[in-house]
Amino acid sequence: MTVGTGMGTSLLISVLLFQCTFGALVPVDPTKFKVGELKWSNCTGEDVVPGAECGYAVVPLDYFNSSAGVAKIALGRFNATAATRKGSVFLNPGGPGGPGVSLATVSGPDLQQLVGEEYDIIGFDPRGIGQTEPATQCFASPEARQAFIANTVLDRGYDVAPDVQDPFNRYHLIQTQRDADALYQSQFQVCAQTMGDGLRYMGTSTVVRDIDFITKLLDGEDALINFWGLSYGSAIGQYMVNMMPDRVGHIVIDGILDAISWTSVPSYKWERTFLVNTDDVYKLFMSECAQAGPSQCALAKSANETGQDVLARVENFVNQLYWSPLAVPNATAPGILTSGRARLFLMGALISPTSWPQAAEVLAQAIAGDGTAMLDAVNTKDLVDLERSAVSCNDHAPFKAPTPAEVIDEQLYDQAHVSRFSLTVVVSEPDAGCQFWPVTPPERFLGPWNQTLKNPMLIISNTLDPATPLRSGRLALERQGNDSARLLVQNGPGHTSLALPSLCTAQVLRAYFANGTLPAEGTVCEVDASPFPTETNTTAKVLSIDTSGRQNTLDSMHRLRKAIFG
Repeated sequence: MTVGTGMGTSLLISVLLFQCTFGALVPVDPTKFKVGELKWSNCTGEDVVPGAECGYAVVPLDYFNSSAGVAKIALGRFNATAATRKGSVFLNPGGPGGPGVSLATVSGPDLQQLVGEEYDIIGFDPRGIGQTEPATQCFASPEARQAFIANTVLDRGYDVAPDVQDPFNRYHLIQTQRDADALYQSQFQVCAQTMGDGLRYMGTSTVVRDIDFITKLLDGEDALINFWGLSYGSAIGQYMVNMMPDRVGHIVIDGILDAISWTSVPSYKWERTFLVNTDDVYKLFMSECAQAGPSQCALAKSANETGQDVLARVENFVNQLYWSPLAVPNATAPGILTSGRARLFLMGALISPTSWPQAAEVLAQAIAGDGTAMLDAVNTKDLVDLERSAVSCNDHAPFKAPTPAEVIDEQLYDQAHVSRFSLTVVVSEPDAGCQFWPVTPPERFLGPWNQTLKNPMLIISNTLDPATPLRSGRLALERQGNDSARLLVQNGPGHTSLALPSLCTAQVLRAYFANGTLPAEGTVCEVDASPFPTETNTTAKVLSIDTSGRQNTLDSMHRLRKAIFG
């Protein structure tokens, strides 16, 4: 069964793409903006903290070809508030595709709680993302991109039969994959028409060179790089320490992406290692719900239920959607709730355990027949264009294009043996289709990943991270070596150490940025919050006797989690 769009939608797509093909990449004018220019001004927008600054740095568009032009990297800064300034700390919230200016302009004081008041907090929008110029703009508008993917597999996800071994399930998924491949090829051809060679400059190698260049502008030629990267930001950190091992100051990578897989393994094979903890987090969600009971979790039916009871009820609902999608006439964009869309919603919830009470309420409404909130949630797209593909495809070494059957057979193995969310992640983490990418970047770093560092870096991994497992943190430590890195394990669920606050982790971060102090080998930090807080849980007791300083740190971590993950 193939996914159709209907004549009306097809006509709209044709019109929008016709408009789009007459657009073109708008370069930064090198006669008006000179390499090395650094400008600051007052910020505009909501929630900007007093004292924050917004600006830009002008950098080479291509560090290997000075005639290529220039790029303007959007910056935000929250200045050091201590009497003694130590320099700048760059932050990246992940993605790729996440803009970072607001990390300084909105969250600067909270970040200083963790890295120290002696540092300027620097948020930046990486190449092709946010306010940085040139932008990744393949389509004429976000609405044009949305029209292109509407109700296709790239929008609604893969619908997987409850019995993954069913031969018809494989046939149906191969047909769906054929559609997906054609969509990838089409959207990248649109990119080639509208942006041309401008797409070459969006990769992580170039981002690392931007950070190095701007560090020297801000702090001087001999200043070392300080950086904290979350999720995909951990890839930036691994690139940085191995491309420029002598430039390393204080580098923290948090929620670790496997750099070798990211650069050298086709994305359809990632799930076998990336999702090893995902179903454990899913089961924990359901068991925490059962333990919290009906008063705290809308999915719980009675006080004596088990997590398996709640899980079975949710799985039965999702599986039934495969056979009978739910009509949702009252959503912002009316449509249908499919099993693929339900899995996309669930995967999003697993990332942030503090969202579990709300996610349970949305699930309960859908099970009762009202899928409005769930469909609205999955229809909210984080990316406005193909900025993520511009990073991941530029980063990835060329590979032999797999057939649709090869992709689906790999994914069906993963569905059966690794995680029921394997095909979900193909859509929620849109890195597929790079065999059709139309350009080659000026630099593509593929290792080595074992350089000896001027200063050791800090690696942080959660025990139950649904997207970047502890396994990847251990691999990064193994590759870098004990003299160049230390691993801190946070014992809790969710994506990155900010998923649930931990005073222990906060203290380790503070000490590391203060003077490079690393935690003892084997250190495990506990979390200081529960996904379903109750009056009797230990978190409530801790907070009731907490000092104001510790409470301020916990509050900062809560706000940072909300700012980054919503």
